[in-house]
Amino acid sequence: MYDDELHYKAATYASNCKNAYVEAMNQGKVDRHTNDELNWIWVAHYEGYKEGYWAAKGDDRYTTDPVKLKERSK
Repeated sequence: MYDDELHYKAATYASNCKNAYVEAMNQGKVDRHTNDELNWIWVAHYEGYKEGYWAAKGDDRYTTDPVKLKERSK
């Protein structure tokens, strides 16, 4: 998958997750968050999608996993 395609898919996934959370928040089903917190939720889903894709492909060049990063620095 090209970087642009991966970015698009990760951004779409993160936006869908954030929008679902906002909808549940507005219905009183989950705790309320500030806009900054919601943006960080988006970032977490975005990065998590990309990390999951790379892990599934066995490509750890771009990993953010602290364990893998520590092993790499040895």
